[in-house]
Amino acid sequence: MSVISNVHMDKESLEESLKLVGYDNEELFTYLQQKALGNPLIEVRINREFDERAVKEKTVVYKPDKDDPMDTVSAMDQVFEEVPALDTFLLEQIYANMRDTPLRELVLFLVAFINPEGYVTIDLNEAAEQKGVEPIVMLDALTLLHQLDPPGVGARNLQECLMLQTERDEYAPEIAYYILENYFTALSDKNWQAIADELDVELADVKVVFEYAQTLDPTPGSAFGDDSLSLTRPDLYLQLVDGQLAVKYNEWASPFVVFQKDYYEEMMLHDDEDVQQFLAAKKTEWELLRSAVAFRKELLLAAGELISSLQKGFFLEGRELEPLDVNRLAEDLAIPVTVMREGVLDKMIETDRGTFLLHQLCGE
Repeated sequence: MSVISNVHMDKESLEESLKLVGYDNEELFTYLQQKALGNPLIEVRINREFDERAVKEKTVVYKPDKDDPMDTVSAMDQVFEEVPALDTFLLEQIYANMRDTPLRELVLFLVAFINPEGYVTIDLNEAAEQKGVEPIVMLDALTLLHQLDPPGVGARNLQECLMLQTERDEYAPEIAYYILENYFTALSDKNWQAIADELDVELADVKVVFEYAQTLDPTPGSAFGDDSLSLTRPDLYLQLVDGQLAVKYNEWASPFVVFQKDYYEEMMLHDDEDVQQFLAAKKTEWELLRSAVAFRKELLLAAGELISSLQKGFFLEGRELEPLDVNRLAEDLAIPVTVMREGVLDKMIETDRGTFLLHQLCGE
């Protein structure tokens, strides 16, 4: 059952791999992103379809009913958020669609200053000063941020927020953007006739723009969750296959690293020795990271299989959970007890009876 005994790692690599075991999927995603920032050979991906599936299926999380220990099924409560957090949603778009450039770094910097309503709260001149760049460069970063979803995110005020949404709406009235840009106050104060006279258009056309503006979202970030852990992402799921319990790794939920092969092969054409050494070091870093992620997967699978096999009565016959010795479990998996308690047992497994923390399946 031991995972460690089946892999060949030096002490430093093993410690790194065990550290990844302690991360949940959101933390793992952030960690891998940080690694990718310093390594052009690494791309981090996550399956966005999982978020859509989780929203539709409304993940059920098991909670024991202490007042009625025999009633396990009715003790399941639905605990979920219907959308990811705004910052998580933005970061995933940035890493998926923007190349690793200094400008992308500035976009990431601005994301940290977006409030729950979706507005940038830092002055661009201040932001430029903090990052040591010209204000025009920070404005370029803001322009890239404005291209992300939801439309209007990253605006500095309500006027800009509505303009950004209008700019991306092919069904917006033809003169809507121009009026919002140049007559926002007059439009808000319903001085429609003055606008119509100055633009030589019908009063009805200005009213249409006002009515259209009412349909736009003044707080595009408010539809998102408040924190980056808004969606439950179980690492494992349990299936009944031909009457047998089968534990699978939840590929839908987990981030993964991709080797940038084309970039590597292109850069390898350079004869510069420094470039060759840089590529060799970064490729080694990718290989170690890939091994650490694979180790995390195999260890969690082994733990899930071990615990599920010991709780067959609960899953197959509806009996109560058996109390399990965590020290014995750690010994069987050949990992430190601290890693077992602080890393493995706080992971989740999705089953037909609900989604459990592994420590719950130990009877704790």
